[in-house]
Amino acid sequence: MRHALVTIAALSLATAARAAPPPADPDWPCQQRLVPHLAFANYWSGPAPASGADWHDNQSVATLAEAVSARDVTPEEGVAKLDAFVHGLPSTERATILPLLFTALVAQTNEQRDAVIARLKELAVRQRALAKRIEDDEAAMQANPADTTGPAADDRAAIAARHDLLVRSYHDIGETIRYACQVPSDLDARLGAYARALTGALGTE
Repeated sequence: MRHALVTIAALSLATAARAAPPPADPDWPCQQRLVPHLAFANYWSGPAPASGADWHDNQSVATLAEAVSARDVTPEEGVAKLDAFVHGLPSTERATILPLLFTALVAQTNEQRDAVIARLKELAVRQRALAKRIEDDEAAMQANPADTTGPAADDRAAIAARHDLLVRSYHDIGETIRYACQVPSDLDARLGAYARALTGALGTE
């Protein structure tokens, strides 16, 4: 019965996939729309960075951007660090430094997102391969009745054990994907909070 349920579930998923619009990237496993790259202009409403300025050349900016762009930093923690940095800047330097800082934040956030997106696609490929192996094992068990005796029975038992292991792995990967799918959206939202904090600081003393 369990094998039949797995097959029915797989068929239901396949039917749903056929009914849904085709994804832009066949390896993207998330319901959330894939945004491959975050653009500076989509978040920043303040002055543009100075022409030719490179945030890598400003050590304090580079260090701060790396610190607040780590995945485990909450928006609140990051904004607090940004506020402390801004308060240490002369107001005359903010229009120059803050756009440069946000450029660094976009670059660092994209780096974090790239790693998560690549991992999600790898997991999607692995899960798809597992689904195919599960399907093959179920076909093999159907061709080898449960009341078989002798070497054939041993073969069926081995296939059944492998099948159960593959099903567990399939569901484990699914849980990992479900959790990880939220990460790019969380990073996007955090970057938006950083943009609001920094643009709001441009006009403050």
